[in-house]
Amino acid sequence: MASHLKGVKKSTLRDEMRKALCEYKNEHPSSSQKDLQQWVQQKFDLSVSQSTISNTLKRAVKIYYQCRFYSNILERYEKGEINPEKTNVLHAIHFINVA
Repeated sequence: MASHLKGVKKSTLRDEMRKALCEYKNEHPSSSQKDLQQWVQQKFDLSVSQSTISNTLKRAVKIYYQCRFYSNILERYEKGEINPEKTNVLHAIHFINVA
């Protein structure tokens, strides 16, 4: 453990907590990361760093746009608008099912 973290209890957000955090942020878009830290503390009795909040939100945005991208590919594939030989459809299906 790094010397600057001695005595600091490690806390981990589980996937369902991350999902709840993202849903809360969606419902309260003006919430700051500090507000979200406090919400996690109250809701889950868990202290998390500002960087954990930041990384969670960044990943959520990335996953959201990947899902939209691959949904669009599948939709266009089903309509016959794109050549399946040029698209990794199985990769697209994987991202849709993960979301």
